[in-house]
Amino acid sequence: LGLPEGSKPVKFVFHGGSGSDLKDIREAIDYGVIKMNIDTDTQWSYWSGIKDFEKKYHGYLQGKIGNPKGEDKPNKKYYDPRAFMRSAEESTVARLQKCFEDLNCVQVCGLDAPGKPENVLGPRRGGLPA
Repeated sequence: LGLPEGSKPVKFVFHGGSGSDLKDIREAIDYGVIKMNIDTDTQWSYWSGIKDFEKKYHGYLQGKIGNPKGEDKPNKKYYDPRAFMRSAEESTVARLQKCFEDLNCVQVCGLDAPGKPENVLGPRRGGLPA
C-alpha cells in the first residue's frame, strides 16, 4: 500500500470480545482494533446488580410488610424498583469503567472527568438562556 511501516490502514472491530482475557484485548488493540462490542458485559453487569441486591435484601423482599427487623416493619424502600435499578446502574457504571480501562480509553477522545456543566445549546439552538 506504500504506507509507512507500522501503519494500520484497516480499522477492525472485535466482535465477541466479552469474556476475553485482558492480554488478548490489548493484543487486538495493537493489531488495529478500534472498537470492541461489550453488550454482553453490560447486560450481565446490570443483571448482576439486581441479583446482588436481591441476595443482600432477600429477607426484605418477601412481602410488603415483615422483615428481619420485625413482622410489622414495611419493606417499600426495598421493593421499590428504583432501589434495585440503582444497584443495577451502579454495577454497570463500574463495569463500563473497567471496559474503558481495558480498552485504553480513559482520558482520551473527550472521556476525561466531566467538567462543570454549561448550557452548550444556547438560546439560538433551542436551549434555555444561560
